[in-house]
Amino acid sequence: MTDVGRQRKHNEDNVLVKSELGLYVVADGMGGHNAGNIASALATKSLDNFFEATRAGNLPGPVPADEQALDPEARRVVAAIRKANHDVFVISNTYSQHQGMGSTVVAAYVSRDTDQIHVGHVGDSRCYRIRHGEIEQLTKDHSLINDALALKPDLSQDELARLPKNIITRALGMKDAVKVDIRSERIEPGDAFLLCSDGLSGMISEQQMLDVFEGTQDPHEACEMLIALANEAGGTDNISALIIRVLPDTVDEPQPDPVEIEEPRPHPIAELAPGGAARAPAAVIDLELAASSEDERRAPQQVHALAEGGALGQAQGAAAALRAAAVPFTDRRSRAAAGSGRYAAVATATRAPAKEGPPSRPAKRPTEVRVARCVHCRHELFIGNRFCVECGAPIKP
Repeated sequence: MTDVGRQRKHNEDNVLVKSELGLYVVADGMGGHNAGNIASALATKSLDNFFEATRAGNLPGPVPADEQALDPEARRVVAAIRKANHDVFVISNTYSQHQGMGSTVVAAYVSRDTDQIHVGHVGDSRCYRIRHGEIEQLTKDHSLINDALALKPDLSQDELARLPKNIITRALGMKDAVKVDIRSERIEPGDAFLLCSDGLSGMISEQQMLDVFEGTQDPHEACEMLIALANEAGGTDNISALIIRVLPDTVDEPQPDPVEIEEPRPHPIAELAPGGAARAPAAVIDLELAASSEDERRAPQQVHALAEGGALGQAQGAAAALRAAAVPFTDRRSRAAAGSGRYAAVATATRAPAKEGPPSRPAKRPTEVRVARCVHCRHELFIGNRFCVECGAPIKP
């Protein structure tokens, strides 16, 4: 499930669910309308094409030295994300209207053969695992704060407070090559995995997420409640969530009928072949995600019929109101968020909770951080960004 939030006009998140491939993806685009949404849609389409073309497990080209120790299934996820990065980078540097666009991505491949989940990510879109009543973040944000802590773990709270909070240091499309973090874990019956954009994780806490999973076993209802909580907290960004549940083999749980998504309208971007390579300049693929004014209908800004009983009760009440006012899944915006093709019953939502900083330690010496401000919106930026993370305006050298 994905939602535009309460302060943005366009949804630049994109979600891909391909249960037949075991592939689940959340991408959070950057670069403004008609750029960020194109970047996230292109990233998910590239991953889809790559997994379709490598169903047999044979990967193109030699294995890079830094991937030789990986499990073959994990290597496939890394190769797919690297290919998606290349595709976004090429389009960004080919079309002036998409210059400087980028996207974060978190992709999970669930292997039925090995009972493992392989999670690859770039940026600050996250994956959480809920197991035995506990929640664990499986990914680590590629952010300025985390990179600073990796270089200098003893940074004080005062020094961390001076660092910009929303600067990511890795994203698809920033360079022709990207380092992909990968983590492989064995799955167990009863596990649930939440993939989300920072529109969710940045607005609600891990405890609120856990309360939702303890309150319902239905992934669709859980996604509605998570998005409702994020919107009640302010909804400052697009919100996307995708939930994968591992069912016991003995449980034959009914699944909703798949939803047929219409083929998208043409857009002037070279279509990717099944292996991910561009076919010909004349070929086009629909990555236009701009919604019509009618599609921009949103749930009410204030939900009055909230259930009592704390955050979980509020989420249940807000989710009920959200369902009553929601745009049908067949509208253009919902199709764009889900991608194209046939999708099984797996729900989706967006952004993970903000991390708490480490305990305060004595400061050794002040850390100098060079920052600048966007000339358009005056948002504070880390020097080196190619576009403003707030308004999407390109940053000229």
